Amino acid sequence: MNDSSPSITSGIGDPECPTCRGIGYYVKDVPVGHPDFGKAIPCACALPKIQAERKRQMNALGSMEMLERMTFDTFHPEGVGLTPERRKTIRAAYDAAQRFAQQPQGWLLLSGGYGVGKTHLAAAIGNEVIRRGGQALFILAPDLLDHLRSSFNPSSPETYDELFDRLKNTPLLILDDLGSESATAWAQEKLFQLLNHRYLRRLPTVITTNRPLSALEARIRSRLMDVDLVEHHRILAADYRGGGYIDHLVELSELDLHAHQTFDNFHIPSSGREDLRRNLINVRSAALQYAERPEGWLTFIGKSGVGKTHLAAAIANHARMFQPEVLFISVPRLMDFLRATMSAQADLSLLVRFEQIKEAPMLILDDMSPRMSSVWASEKLFQLVDYRYLSQKPTVFTITTADRELKELQNAAPRIFTRLADDSFSRIYHIKSSGRPRTQRRLS
Repeated sequence: MNDSSPSITSGIGDPECPTCRGIGYYVKDVPVGHPDFGKAIPCACALPKIQAERKRQMNALGSMEMLERMTFDTFHPEGVGLTPERRKTIRAAYDAAQRFAQQPQGWLLLSGGYGVGKTHLAAAIGNEVIRRGGQALFILAPDLLDHLRSSFNPSSPETYDELFDRLKNTPLLILDDLGSESATAWAQEKLFQLLNHRYLRRLPTVITTNRPLSALEARIRSRLMDVDLVEHHRILAADYRGGGYIDHLVELSELDLHAHQTFDNFHIPSSGREDLRRNLINVRSAALQYAERPEGWLTFIGKSGVGKTHLAAAIANHARMFQPEVLFISVPRLMDFLRATMSAQADLSLLVRFEQIKEAPMLILDDMSPRMSSVWASEKLFQLVDYRYLSQKPTVFTITTADRELKELQNAAPRIFTRLADDSFSRIYHIKSSGRPRTQRRLS
């Protein structure tokens, strides 16, 4: 019996069972060529013992025992307080997970931000497969690599080759949080070898990730993009469990008003001044790279109508496919919102709301003016910027100014300027202009 089969000895069935006569397995009387020919089929009388042994083996390596509460019955496929768009994506992922659990074939990829339910659905698949008498190994990507490293220890109960072969050939592998592992060459190579083995043999596999596919290792990414094998569901729900601040941020965000502004329709003229065209190409490229891996700060400066807001919205629209907790808001509206929270009728205090905004996983502040309307607004904006600077949270700014060196901001808000000017963490791109707004240039 190979490593992928349960190491269960004969005699686990009921001695009085007429089907297996106490062995626990039986073989169907079918002709050669039939899918069940020569296949040992678990007998109903032995299923409880078989399932218990399989769970013991899987739990020794994976995490299914700790995730037993994560079933389809305990999942909320409609989410809590979600928009119709987000509710649709979580329902689609839930339905796909249920279908996969009933008949594990091919690969199922679940992507999305933190707390959207990917791990719960993946664990529910494993629990359902085990309940039906199958085998499922649920394991975090970093834990998988740790197990492989520990197998080199002479005291390990399994050799490296034995363990890796069991991982590669387990009937159903559920790999959680792909992309969170260390990016060492060894780790990337082991993950590729594992997934490529299962890819070539079409072995049932479930993968969850909160990273965009573009951020994954190229060879793994190419396998995950095979639509003939992989069913991919992006969950756009904001923490489906409800009760968190993300739901409030989703409602505050203005991104839905900019849903049409993407990288694909960012206009780069095919003629005209070459320096202007090259500038737009370079800035768009930088924005796309940031959207695929949002780290640090990115600022777009330039005159009105040069495309700053379009690029900022394109970043947000691209990023929220994998991280729905994107707060896109213009600074004037942000200040109006914060003022409104000071009202006695507001449902949450200014302090609570402001903390929620400061902690947004990804923040895009559009139309930040060098000069604020009041001392209070200037102080609130600085507190927000300073907090995100110290905590190094991904943030995008757009600033309308004719001064490419931001001297106006330096004079009006020196504390904010010094943080934007930290080139170890922040990048600033000036979008050049021919003097006409982009809307006019596109119509001409």
